[in-house]
Amino acid sequence: MVTESGFTLKLSIDEAEALVAVLANVGGSPTESPRGDVESVLKALQSAGSRDYWSDGHPLKYLSGSMQFADYDEES
Repeated sequence: MVTESGFTLKLSIDEAEALVAVLANVGGSPTESPRGDVESVLKALQSAGSRDYWSDGHPLKYLSGSMQFADYDEES
């Protein structure tokens, strides 16, 4: 038997686009840090119909700053 766990989240368009703006400004390695998980959420929101974050009027224009994920700790 295969089971999958996860979350279903209902967001308004404005909430989704605000989250897209934040996620689009997260840096780090997509393979060596949690940045890859951020990318998965960003792509899911875009696939669900959120506007491209470079569109006129998108909340991205109100965002300043960014955050950067450090790479995962190397296993000894």
